[in-house]
Amino acid sequence: MTPVSWSVFALSFLIIPVIWVLIDRSPTLVAAFGGRKPAVGPAVEDFEVLVPIYGSVTYLENVQYLRQYGDRVLLCTTNGESPEFYRELAAIADQYGFRIFRAAAVAGGIGADGKRATSGAARDMLVREALEHQVRAPYVVCIDADSITDQPFGVLVGMLAANGYDFASVPLVPTNTRSVLARLQAYEYRSAMKLRLIAPWQVSGACHVARAEAHREVMRRHSLFFQGNDVEAGLLAKALGYRVGHLPFAVRTAVPDTLKSWYRQRLAWSGGEFRLFVMNLHLLARHPFFWIYGAIVTTVGLPFRWITLATGGWALLAIFTLHAIATVIVHWRVRSPMLALLPLYSLFNSLVMTPLGAVWYVRMAIADRNAGFIRTARPRVPATA
Repeated sequence: MTPVSWSVFALSFLIIPVIWVLIDRSPTLVAAFGGRKPAVGPAVEDFEVLVPIYGSVTYLENVQYLRQYGDRVLLCTTNGESPEFYRELAAIADQYGFRIFRAAAVAGGIGADGKRATSGAARDMLVREALEHQVRAPYVVCIDADSITDQPFGVLVGMLAANGYDFASVPLVPTNTRSVLARLQAYEYRSAMKLRLIAPWQVSGACHVARAEAHREVMRRHSLFFQGNDVEAGLLAKALGYRVGHLPFAVRTAVPDTLKSWYRQRLAWSGGEFRLFVMNLHLLARHPFFWIYGAIVTTVGLPFRWITLATGGWALLAIFTLHAIATVIVHWRVRSPMLALLPLYSLFNSLVMTPLGAVWYVRMAIADRNAGFIRTARPRVPATA
């Protein structure tokens, strides 16, 4: 081969993949060693807790945890549930002093398979309607029906107030980590939570905290597209000029522990990522690094990754070596033999779930007649607490 041919070969099959890995892992590496420690203030008890629940009362798994908050808990449900569901929910509310908000404008949130829908507007409409018509406290905590915390919510709200934040993300910690699949997700979650140190707007629907007025303004502008709905809320809060931060307040949540449930969740998540990173490229100017990573590296770079995998050789070895080194560095404190499988787990997500996510996004958008476009208003500086 001529020198030119060797240069083309090296650029196509070695240099580009190596750069790809460095770009892929750099946010996690930077986040692992950075971040400002938030202030801790006195507990604030003037808040309400929103818990979306529909489909089946059995989804409400954190009842015993929520009982400590009594009438500050607002169980938010749709207007399309069965009489049996309403009776069971009312019995729980009566026993523990919870309140129930039945949104007349929300018809239901159950998919054709009888399970809670992985698309649709039900969940976000419930939160929006509750904020508009029921919430009167100055602060609000949104939490899923299967999540719990180690510390009381008063501590979380106090931290929000002490740091002058209007909207905040929190770290999620998987609780069920006995299976191999669940343990791999635990490492995945740990990396994702570290990224929030430098991108706090990546809030999670499993739990987040906000000033009620800020959350109300955000939901008034929300697209109501379910997948990626939580990150959209954080993006809108940031675009509206609210102060968005990340608070070290651990929230324990369950992760899928079977291949079927994991695949169902990740297929929907991949569709949400395609919606955020590709269909909302106009947000590139606000968060260029993350949107270049999501739209260019992850999506546009997909054919290059497949080519590299097919050709094998030194390029593939270099990729796995760099990926393994970065993985061990990030997870050094909690290292285990399971880390050897993490590059393969990430590879499957990258090569298989990314293209499937694009297809799933189209399916969700057509079914819900909602493309999920995020329309940001002109930035402003609202009054803080």
